[in-house]
Amino acid sequence: MSKPQPDLTRLNLFDEASPLSHGDDTTTFKSECPPDKKIKVENLFNFQRGRGDLHVSIAAALIALFFLVSFWTQTGWEKRKLPDNIGQYTAHQFGLTEIDGRVTRLGRILKQSWVGPMICLLILVPTALWNVYASYKVYRWRKRFLLPNNAGYEFSKYLAALEYVVWFIVYTLMVPVLGYLVSTLIFGCFLPWRLGYRTSRWMLISLVTSFIAVVVFRTFLQIKTPGSIWLYDQLPTTARAFMLTYF
Repeated sequence: MSKPQPDLTRLNLFDEASPLSHGDDTTTFKSECPPDKKIKVENLFNFQRGRGDLHVSIAAALIALFFLVSFWTQTGWEKRKLPDNIGQYTAHQFGLTEIDGRVTRLGRILKQSWVGPMICLLILVPTALWNVYASYKVYRWRKRFLLPNNAGYEFSKYLAALEYVVWFIVYTLMVPVLGYLVSTLIFGCFLPWRLGYRTSRWMLISLVTSFIAVVVFRTFLQIKTPGSIWLYDQLPTTARAFMLTYF
């Protein structure tokens, strides 16, 4: 009597590692892409460190340190001449004492141009450095458990977002040529099309929404646009004045 053969599929550590399904003879396909999740409002404020968090944290810390180095030259601090009696001067700046009989309100120092940037740097720089430290701990933890740390996907999304910065620049360059109305209608339909909303229904919605935006911001609120527009200059005098005034 022959021995029963062992089930080799039981040797897999995880069920999904086996290409065979359990219970029938048909094979199943399981995508590696995680399913889309419904976004809830409370989840928007949940902070989680992803695989590219360390790289972004280092970049943010370098920006904060750049602001710190630039503080001395850009705020006029290096040209300041502090008095000999620094204690009395500081108390006078905070409105705690009087000098030469002059009464100063509390917070006089806040009016100086360097105070605001200094307060921001006192918060920004330590926070950025602490964030790098916390992010590095998570990076080491992910590396220890062989979790992915490559930030290529995250940075590709940052680079992809720069495309819309280019489109905005193109839009601002088109306004002096085609006018606010035509430029807004073109980009108001093109950008949704670029994002994948390409049905006739969405194109109609984009066109109507763009026109309403022009009417609100240009016709009613009178947002300023270039005084000389090439397309409007080709129109008769009356039509040109009307378009420059309302569109």
